[in-house]
Amino acid sequence: MRKNRRLGTGGWIAALAAVVMVASTAAPGASAPLIEKVVVAHVPLINFATLYVAIERGFMREQGIEVDLQRVASGTEALVFLAQDRLDVGAIGLAASIFNAFNRKLDLRIVATTSSWGQRHGTRILTRLDLFDAGEIRSVRELRGRRVAVAGGEGSAGHYLFLIGARRGGIGARDFSLVNLPNPNHGAALSQGRVDASLTGSPFASAALTQFLARPLLENFAPGTSTTIFAFSGGFMKNRPEVATRFLMALIQAARAMQGSKFLDPDNVAAYKKYTGVRDEVLQAEPPLLYYPDMRIVTTTILDMEKTFREAGLADYSVAVPLEAMIERRFQQEAVKRLGP
Repeated sequence: MRKNRRLGTGGWIAALAAVVMVASTAAPGASAPLIEKVVVAHVPLINFATLYVAIERGFMREQGIEVDLQRVASGTEALVFLAQDRLDVGAIGLAASIFNAFNRKLDLRIVATTSSWGQRHGTRILTRLDLFDAGEIRSVRELRGRRVAVAGGEGSAGHYLFLIGARRGGIGARDFSLVNLPNPNHGAALSQGRVDASLTGSPFASAALTQFLARPLLENFAPGTSTTIFAFSGGFMKNRPEVATRFLMALIQAARAMQGSKFLDPDNVAAYKKYTGVRDEVLQAEPPLLYYPDMRIVTTTILDMEKTFREAGLADYSVAVPLEAMIERRFQQEAVKRLGP
């Protein structure tokens, strides 16, 4: 129950100051927005750092948004809730199930790419130390018929990333045995001979190498790849388009506050660590992901993932899903227009 409280002179001055402060965060000539709750599902990864910075540095609050953050294990888990309008936003990785949803015309759309690989990145294809040193496996072309660990298993973003690396050795989707294994377990599985190779993300690939549990087969491949996205539910887009635009404005403000050397600003680092548990030494040692300052949709990866999953028989359809059935550009474009360059 809300309690009414009488304010004395000092209280009125403090209240007036608070109103001025809130109003000053709004765009020139605009009134301060009302606070709107936005329910967001996320997988706690550094890929979604713009979301965490936008929350912790007050950009969401500045745009009149309170984020109700819900942790999920995968994008597939969030997918059902997005399609049912039980979530407003999904910070998720693309997977075969997402493309199946687009083909079935479920009401959700990709509105922004979260991050991309740079020319250097921490994801690697690794192999067993003994097999490498014995000369049995020295390149991805020698993984034919081998057991490969991938977090998320068949149809996952990790599966896609391994496939694009394996293309260099002429390895197809059915030329190896896939083992669904979380990234933190890859080093031990390789050293114990339970798998022969792995597609391992940062920082776990570096840990496996520094602990002499594995050897690298492929590094820094496919720069520009972007497998994680922000998706809006249909109800959020239709019923609260203004809030949807302001949500992206807050993300763009965060992305702009993370560019270059600002990536390691103490306030940003605190946000990364709070939501992902990433360690200081990893942030210092690993090449950072790219966070575009306009939160653009990287369509090249979306199209290639859809095609790769479909041609590998990992989709439940055979005719390509049109790009415009998967993305919605207007919120990102309006957000950039309002914020300016």
